[in-house]
Amino acid sequence: MDELNSIELNSIIADKKPTTQQAYKRDYKRLRLLLDVDTIINNNNKLTKPITAIIKAIKNSEFSKNTQKGLFNMLVMIFQKNPNFKSQQVKVETEREKMNNKIEIERKDKNKELLETLPAQKTIDKDLNDLYNQKEYLKYIINYLVITYNLRNKDLCLKIVSSMKQTKDTEFNYLVITEKYVSFIRNVYKTASTYGKKDNRVQSKKFRDALLKFLELKEVDYKNEEYVIFKDRSGEPLNCNKIGDRLKYLLIENETKLNKIKVKEINNKPNTIKGLKKMEKNRGTDIKTIATYYSIEN
Repeated sequence: MDELNSIELNSIIADKKPTTQQAYKRDYKRLRLLLDVDTIINNNNKLTKPITAIIKAIKNSEFSKNTQKGLFNMLVMIFQKNPNFKSQQVKVETEREKMNNKIEIERKDKNKELLETLPAQKTIDKDLNDLYNQKEYLKYIINYLVITYNLRNKDLCLKIVSSMKQTKDTEFNYLVITEKYVSFIRNVYKTASTYGKKDNRVQSKKFRDALLKFLELKEVDYKNEEYVIFKDRSGEPLNCNKIGDRLKYLLIENETKLNKIKVKEINNKPNTIKGLKKMEKNRGTDIKTIATYYSIEN
């Protein structure tokens, strides 16, 4: 990327968090490649392509609707930095809103289908118990954590240790085995920069037992060595962003479905707000987002 491109992008991302910067860089690159241009606005303060052609290219692309919405959003941010493109900004904002409406319609249609097919929480709880009885200890451990604490994939970037002294590396999450319980410590998760470090005490004796039996099968002396659950082919800790690929083979249902099942159960109880607030605290997601995107009854 040359200096001019850097200026155009950096004016947008300069004050953003690293994760947001990466997302915007990705969308900016996609937009440039799609349009086959070096910049959206050239050195003469003109669009490198007509706005109608830009909009048409995005709408006719093979990108998903969510990605197309992201590209429209990138254009809006570029135009916001330059008052000469107010009319173009308005046109793109209109297209972004249309795309957002299409996404919302699709979400509601999918939720209608899920109402008919989504398992009940008691079915998931039975499946979880079956994993323990079948001695599928790793599957039990992972599913227990996702179901109990409403996790995302990245939350499962885990090391198993025996002492809090071993939890100083904040690039990992931890299961700390004590004599009576397990501390579940999360440093690495999607909204950590907003919600901070999370520390849950897992009191379940069955969970602690499954953890010990899993380590025994792996011939790990956990009191004298730490154990990384997910490793790459060379034996090094797997990149936390790639754990989702492994979870496909471990989870009873994907994490999105498991969380939708939990929200469905909460909605059927008298004190819905209390349940959603607990989920908000567990997951590190505001209650409005949970109610909007995980309730299949909306």
